[in-house]
Amino acid sequence: MSIQEWAAIAEIVGAVAVVASLVYLAVQIRQNTHGLSMTLKSTELAAFERNVEAGNRIREIFILNSDILELYERGLKSYADLGSADKMRFGMVLSNVFSAFQGAYIRQLTYGNDPANFAGSELLLDSYIKFRGVREWLSSSDRDWRPQFANLVQQRIKIFEDAAEKGSAVARESSSMGTDE
Repeated sequence: MSIQEWAAIAEIVGAVAVVASLVYLAVQIRQNTHGLSMTLKSTELAAFERNVEAGNRIREIFILNSDILELYERGLKSYADLGSADKMRFGMVLSNVFSAFQGAYIRQLTYGNDPANFAGSELLLDSYIKFRGVREWLSSSDRDWRPQFANLVQQRIKIFEDAAEKGSAVARESSSMGTDE
């Protein structure tokens, strides 16, 4: 065999080796992508389970402690009307609640980076913010929250306050229209 024939054989063997390497690499990338996808799903599921557990712990506090539930109900109406010891206890309950919200929100930003997926929890957050006592507690001092969550809470408060302001304006218009007749 001549050197040119050997070169042609070596070229064919090299081309086959390159194709085999590319096929192997494609299989490895596919397996790695699948593994990463499963890891991400597992992480998201764990985050969801942590959110559920946090909510369950908070509900458990109320189920097992009727005095805390009674304090909670009074605090929702007015934080300012509570005595100092009750303010402390109510504040601790709300700290637990808002810590759970913050954890859920930060996990959502971290794992999903999609605040829209926080919509259900946001509705629940709104259900707390609507209470005067909660808003009084929120304004009573600065919270050591992550900036993203603090901004979210401020946005939700503003939305609530804007809606309440519009409702007051509509009520004033309705009452003034009723007196002009």
